[in-house]
Amino acid sequence: MKGDTSRLPVTGMLLIAGSAVAASEAQTPVAPVWQVAIAHDFLLPDDGPPVHRYPPQAAGFDAAGRLRGFTDDRGTVTWDLPVGHAGNDGLVAWGRWGSGRTGGDGRHANVDITGGEGARNALYYVAGVPAQETPTGAARYSVLGGQVTPTAGEGGMAATTFLENGALEADFGAGRARITLAITVPSGRYELTAENLRIVGGRFETAPDSRLAVTGALCFAGCAAYLEGFLAGPAAERAGLAYHIDIEALTEDVDGVVAWRRD
Repeated sequence: MKGDTSRLPVTGMLLIAGSAVAASEAQTPVAPVWQVAIAHDFLLPDDGPPVHRYPPQAAGFDAAGRLRGFTDDRGTVTWDLPVGHAGNDGLVAWGRWGSGRTGGDGRHANVDITGGEGARNALYYVAGVPAQETPTGAARYSVLGGQVTPTAGEGGMAATTFLENGALEADFGAGRARITLAITVPSGRYELTAENLRIVGGRFETAPDSRLAVTGALCFAGCAAYLEGFLAGPAAERAGLAYHIDIEALTEDVDGVVAWRRD
């Protein structure tokens, strides 16, 4: 692996509307800190559900706006191999690490991501500039740029799964949110609905009255969902979500991230 990048500031380049531009030319200034949420296909001892959200930090991005390093709850996690299905509009960024080994000294460092069909090892990230203020009223968000695909998969960079559609509705006055996702994976189609999520300090949290439901091809034996997400950008113009769907009938579960844009 190359040198540790997860403690470095964002570079002087961003990816705006699909093109790398100098920070001085970007519409949005380079952010000094980003909040990061991840989902991963691999399981680690004492790690819990494989979705995590980390506080604002000086995450490391390359010149094309792809995340190369972040800090988890134990230390740094770095990546110097290809990043798949990545995007960055200056306020929210997403991508997929696959086919290699993570570096650093964090909980998610030194993990072998072998990739390939039948080897479901990959790490998905979504990062966002912390929301400067929470707006009032209600808002609806759509998936940024259409599909963020694949949002879960068979490891590596193979496009074997798809986020068909998704919606995020936020009632900032009530501090509540509703999320729906429709995902197609090799075993079939699954729909996730999360209702009455609480919006606290610019992040999404489950509450006693929250309802997370999953229906789909192999949910006859039971399916459960876990989410981590946040609001991002001025007036919460963006949002990020990491999710994990535990499918009891399969040894392989569904993981991924979504970047949202306020309509």
